[in-house]
Amino acid sequence: MTLAEKLNKIIAEQNISKREFANRLGISENYLYILTGNSRQGTNKNKTISPSLAKLIALEFGYDVNWILGSGDEL
Repeated sequence: MTLAEKLNKIIAEQNISKREFANRLGISENYLYILTGNSRQGTNKNKTISPSLAKLIALEFGYDVNWILGSGDEL
């Protein structure tokens, strides 16, 4: 599961908009759309986030930081 898929899964499970997700994390909506969308068409390059942002997501939404940062599909 890619980072984009994981972030989209979190947003869907929390039943919130991307705008609310970005606001709660203190990041721009544009940055979130880059992370969650297909901004690099023609490549399969996975996007990455900093460990500190992953920790913030984990704390704010109750997900495991290792799952967010890792390459596994398991929560």
